[in-house]
Amino acid sequence: MAIASQLAAPAGSTGNNTHQSVGLSQLAIAVCLEFRVTAVGATPTITYIIQGSLDEVTVDDADSNWVSLLVYPAASDTGTASPAAVTVVNSFLHYLGSTRFAKKIRIVTSANTNVTYEASVHEFIEG
Repeated sequence: MAIASQLAAPAGSTGNNTHQSVGLSQLAIAVCLEFRVTAVGATPTITYIIQGSLDEVTVDDADSNWVSLLVYPAASDTGTASPAAVTVVNSFLHYLGSTRFAKKIRIVTSANTNVTYEASVHEFIEG
């Protein structure tokens, strides 16, 4: 068993972005996305959503079909596909409940006012 991690949004990200997708291992038995707000200014806010695609990682993101994934915030047993809104410096973990068939995922940020962030995908891999 191993945990593999890769960036979903590079350190120092700002603005409203549709980030490059991250391919998922076929051996992953659990997937988590960690969204980290690293700095905030006056009246900070950011909204983000996690999307998945069944298209192969070799298919360009612009040509892929994307859907919002059902996620489980770390402090909840209730799944949601709604955008998460953040206003403080902190790390937020989301366990992805519907990645079983997704081949790649990405993070999309919007309504960003004075927030710097980064994100990582962590996969628990069998074998």
